[in-house]
Amino acid sequence: MTATTDAPGVFLLGLGAQKAGTSWLHAQLNRRRDADFGFLKEYHIHDALTLPAAGFSGRSRRSLLKPRTWRRQRFLDRPERYYAYFARLLRRPGIQLTGDITPSYCGLSAATLLTIRTGFINQGIPVKPLFLMRDPIERIVSSLRMQRRKQGLQDSTGEIQALCDLCRERPERINLRSDYGHTLTALKDSFGLKHCFIATYEQMFHQNCWAELCRFLGVRYQEPQWEQRVNVSRTDTDLPEELLKQLGQWQEPTLAAVQLHCPELDLTRLWPTASRWCSAR
Repeated sequence: MTATTDAPGVFLLGLGAQKAGTSWLHAQLNRRRDADFGFLKEYHIHDALTLPAAGFSGRSRRSLLKPRTWRRQRFLDRPERYYAYFARLLRRPGIQLTGDITPSYCGLSAATLLTIRTGFINQGIPVKPLFLMRDPIERIVSSLRMQRRKQGLQDSTGEIQALCDLCRERPERINLRSDYGHTLTALKDSFGLKHCFIATYEQMFHQNCWAELCRFLGVRYQEPQWEQRVNVSRTDTDLPEELLKQLGQWQEPTLAAVQLHCPELDLTRLWPTASRWCSAR
């Protein structure tokens, strides 16, 4: 499909997941001449307004205001400005694609997603939801490594201990970002999964998946920078089998939910770690 000059353009609603390639995706799309994602990758509007569990409610929401994001605060004060802002971007000559890719949107309810859809319909703009998933065990490990790296911590012993602590605590905030079943159900109830782009981190870095995404968005194919990596968390740590088993038991419902909603995905091939350890007893 090739976008035409009289088309209204589309809004890409990226729901994550965290550590599933969304930063790389944004970098590739935002470099296109027919795209403008505005002043942020992650706008954190709908989670701030509707997800207290994510830590974005009340006064804490105000604490997210930074000098370069005063416009974002205006969106929080009056959400209709959010929709009008992206509508203005799409009215710029040659712009056919804009969006908001905020991984914690994976926790949004179907009702909130319908509100977003309606907000853009009122602007005459179609919404294209996108959800990227990653092997749930590897996603949790990568997320923890990123957090520790930001703290200047990269020792293997500390990493293993931190993962053991996570397995014991299973905090709500981590579950919110890991619950693929919730996100898929919310998308199904608000948009219908056939109207969403659902893929995995493991698929995204292949030409056929990228071509399918371009068709979904209604834009011409443009070769991405395959070699570019954004926010990659590398380590040489070998995780103990008992720890992997604990992670697998924790994430087994997530794997089962994806198999239920997306039977076309070959998870044994795409997610060998989860496929092995989520079934471990």
